[in-house]
Amino acid sequence: MSVLPKNPLIQDIPKPTPELSEAPWSSLGKPARELSVGSVKLDGRVFLAPMAGYTDTAFRRLARRHGAAMVVTEMVSSRALFGSGVEKSHELMEFTEPERPVGVQLFGGDPKIMGDAAKKVMDEVHPDIIDINFGCPVGKILKCDAGASVLKEPQRAGWIVEAMVKATEGKVPITVKTRAGYDAMDNAVFELLEAVENAGASALAIHARTRNQMFEGKANWDIITQIKKKARIPIIGNGDVKTAEDAYNLFRQTNCDGIMIGRGSMGSPWIFEEINHYLETGKPMKSPSLKFRVGVALEQLKCSIEVKGERMGLLEMRKHLTHYLKGFEGAKDIRGSLLTSQDSVWVLKTLEDLYNALPEEDPALPVA
Repeated sequence: MSVLPKNPLIQDIPKPTPELSEAPWSSLGKPARELSVGSVKLDGRVFLAPMAGYTDTAFRRLARRHGAAMVVTEMVSSRALFGSGVEKSHELMEFTEPERPVGVQLFGGDPKIMGDAAKKVMDEVHPDIIDINFGCPVGKILKCDAGASVLKEPQRAGWIVEAMVKATEGKVPITVKTRAGYDAMDNAVFELLEAVENAGASALAIHARTRNQMFEGKANWDIITQIKKKARIPIIGNGDVKTAEDAYNLFRQTNCDGIMIGRGSMGSPWIFEEINHYLETGKPMKSPSLKFRVGVALEQLKCSIEVKGERMGLLEMRKHLTHYLKGFEGAKDIRGSLLTSQDSVWVLKTLEDLYNALPEEDPALPVA
């Protein structure tokens, strides 16, 4: 028998997003939502950030459908493309045409290998952009002299970009994602900016936390402001964007050219649509109903199973379900059942029953 919540009333009432009194893009000094990254013209300035274990093809498809201007794959090891991990790496790089424009993100610390990997990716999967991860704070990546470790030797970032630009003969834009610093917000990120600009990078995304901060503490948007003032290439801001108002404030405060959203999209891939609507009209979109949220989760689960098979598709979806299924009475009980079951048929049926049982609109909530 399916487990249903006792009451579909959403308990976590988000702070209302205020209406803006002026045309948002005009007030931000942006002539339009279009943005060029190298030779690639994007219909939007808000992107899905690459997240290992999260931004698979199922989630990327949803993000694009709900307004993400571009999506990026989970990071792929440059060394693994030439070793025993090549099959897994190809799985991470696979994408579908509806996901375009799409970037493939590579990580590695050796310029020669990164150049060879970029050429291989360009020739075999034909992405619109190839991105470099100079920001991952995880120990096993740092031990490979990759990810955020490059901030300890910013000039090496330039050597890597140069090798990749030469290997791809400028046929695909090479972009970079990094952090505000390694142990502290020092001059390293500015040195990295100069190095990658001179080497031919087409854009730089900044996660406004240091490597030491991991994903904790408040993102320091001031570093994005400072980088933007010095940059000759588009600067993409990243960190602490969870609402349309956050996105507007990040644009306004930093003058960045675009925004990349990672954790803020978990369980809510429609955030891109909400932001685009707010920046174009000055008015917030109506919050999605619980029925809508469950419907999106069900669609993602079906896609995940289709791509990865019943067992892995269900297992990989569990971390997403924890975000989709929260904020209503009975959520804890239903999450516990769904996240421990290994029966994909039962989980699909339970979500379908939940979806069918919910009203199209959530009941009116009392004003707090």
